[in-house]
Amino acid sequence: MDTIGVIGIGAMGKGMIGSLLAKGYQVIAYDPVPAAQDWAKEKGAHVALSPADVGRTASVVITSLPGPAIVEQVLLGEDGLYSTLAAGSYVLDASTIDPATAKRLHAVGLQKGISLFDCPVSGGPAGSAAGTLTIMVGGDESKLPDITPYLQGIGKDIFYMGESGSGQVAKLCHNSVVAVITAALGEAFTVGAKAGVDPHKLAAVMDKGSAHNRVLSVFGPNILYGTYEKTVFSLDHMHKDLQLYAQAAREQQVPVLVGGTVVQLYEAAKAQGKGAWDSSAVCSVTEELAKATISK
Repeated sequence: MDTIGVIGIGAMGKGMIGSLLAKGYQVIAYDPVPAAQDWAKEKGAHVALSPADVGRTASVVITSLPGPAIVEQVLLGEDGLYSTLAAGSYVLDASTIDPATAKRLHAVGLQKGISLFDCPVSGGPAGSAAGTLTIMVGGDESKLPDITPYLQGIGKDIFYMGESGSGQVAKLCHNSVVAVITAALGEAFTVGAKAGVDPHKLAAVMDKGSAHNRVLSVFGPNILYGTYEKTVFSLDHMHKDLQLYAQAAREQQVPVLVGGTVVQLYEAAKAQGKGAWDSSAVCSVTEELAKATISK
């Protein structure tokens, strides 16, 4: 089997490495954190000394990183991946970044004969560990068959969204809707609780009615039981994605009327020091304003 590079051994990168190893791929991984390096070694991956070191060994590299600045540094910085990757190589960026940066890094890659695809994912650490991620792909469609087997190594449902940057647009739009629904659930459950209606019963009605949504099944338990410290997807990450969404909307001259209101709730939760908690902790802001508690 091919050797695949993975840069970023965080919650998502760990799942990707595990899935790739389970499917028979050899993996060379890089992360500056020693504990992450040790984890990768224990799982059977080779550990690189730098992004450039990954590029010397692998011709297909998956990056899973916190944000645009780090992605750019890993690709273009000193000892960056682009400095050693051979022409004809592929970079599958599973990070969530802004579309403009994705397009710029794609253009730089083309000058070197490297094909970068923006491949942000949905499904969280659990989906990453299970190899069942949903992947949104932006890039050269003619080369999609070349990278599909590698995407299938980490995901289940793969959607080609369009040219470079399109995958990131899809992910930011997706996460904006998730954030809005999460905040709406918190508000509705707070109203119900304060009016004497059991939020668990209210959730059961929503699950069977027209208000049914997957956000309820993923984040509902934390909201209903107040276990916001049990992080599925951190509030810090959702806050970052909402900022990128608003930036993309401004570039397209689309008013962010709903998302703009919701992002203020995430700003408040982050200011209260809840960034490391689950993104559903945004609901605690509404609870505090209402002087009510959803969980009993």
